[in-house]
Amino acid sequence: MKKLITLLTIVSFVQCGSSDKKSVSEIVAQGTLEEIQLQKTTHVKTINQLQKELELLNETLAKKDSRQKFALVGSIKLQKESFKHFVSFQGSLETNKNVVIYPEIPGLLKKIHVTEGQKIEKGALIAELSDGGLKDQLDQIKLQLKLARTTFERQKRLWDKKIGSEIQFLQAETQYLSLKKGVSQMNDQVAKTKIVAPFSGIIDHIIADTGSNLLPGTTPIIRVINLDEMKATAEIPEVHLPNIEKDVAVEISIPVLGTQIDEKISAVGNFINPNNRSFRIEISLNNTKGGMKPNMSVEIKINDYSNSEAILVPVKDILENQKGESYVYKLQVEDQTQNTFKAIKTFVKLGKTSNNKVEILKGLQAGDRIVEDGIRLIKDQQFVKNI
Repeated sequence: MKKLITLLTIVSFVQCGSSDKKSVSEIVAQGTLEEIQLQKTTHVKTINQLQKELELLNETLAKKDSRQKFALVGSIKLQKESFKHFVSFQGSLETNKNVVIYPEIPGLLKKIHVTEGQKIEKGALIAELSDGGLKDQLDQIKLQLKLARTTFERQKRLWDKKIGSEIQFLQAETQYLSLKKGVSQMNDQVAKTKIVAPFSGIIDHIIADTGSNLLPGTTPIIRVINLDEMKATAEIPEVHLPNIEKDVAVEISIPVLGTQIDEKISAVGNFINPNNRSFRIEISLNNTKGGMKPNMSVEIKINDYSNSEAILVPVKDILENQKGESYVYKLQVEDQTQNTFKAIKTFVKLGKTSNNKVEILKGLQAGDRIVEDGIRLIKDQQFVKNI
């Protein structure tokens, strides 16, 4: 209102300066409708022109008046950076070499040759079952085999000389081969009374007691475990399947141990579990220090997206309007010597977020400078000074 009154005063002064023209008062008192309308149109044009000139003067003063007060802001200059985005999942540790040993034949547990916590090599004798007379049966069959072999050899020599009947030769051969097979099978049965380590590792738990009656596949004897080679596993929702594949980088955190390991995915499952719509991944781990144990909880961070030339902006520097549109204040140089800029509201398209930084997909480029400090104290097109 004050600007309008000032402008009208200037217009009146201009009009009154000419003695040969009627004043506004005279036109209002004596003029016709056409004269009044014409005078109004003249005044409106004059006001509009003066407003434009006034804005130009203000802008010029803003640039040249070193005493003018500018809003002080801090800024950052954007540049291309390497960006990696991770998604986190809960998993657990496992080992493929974790076996509970059961007997293959029934019998009494005669002796245990190891103790819990003992390190053993593959093939080492760890327990022994009573043979239940198997060795005696083996010795008896061996004697029968010896006789059968002698009989077969004699019958063969006679048959080669065309002496004797063919049926006698075939019977002797059959008897010999049958007993030979029987000895082999009995040897296998006797060998099963010796329980040996299936791989090198540690005796984790002795389950059965000496003298226990053991049943094959039912009564456990000993748990043998090897922790040198572990693996982290997790169930991943199928929505992440397009971005997760073998050899993708992962970060594994073991909270109990306070350990973080950088590794790569060693296997990705091809089966989607219909119950929870997830697939399984595995990451092989080297447990040289021995601190990892089966079923420990782990956090697995998977690198599902990378960009070596990303434009990143701190999340705190992103504002949002009522429509949900994201924007920043980009600085446009006004006077380089005075370090003054114009803050321009710039709408941006956001990508993924990681470590409190968000990738800018559209709206900014390397070399742009944006407001960082004082961002909520300025408005669009405002002149600011960078500190």
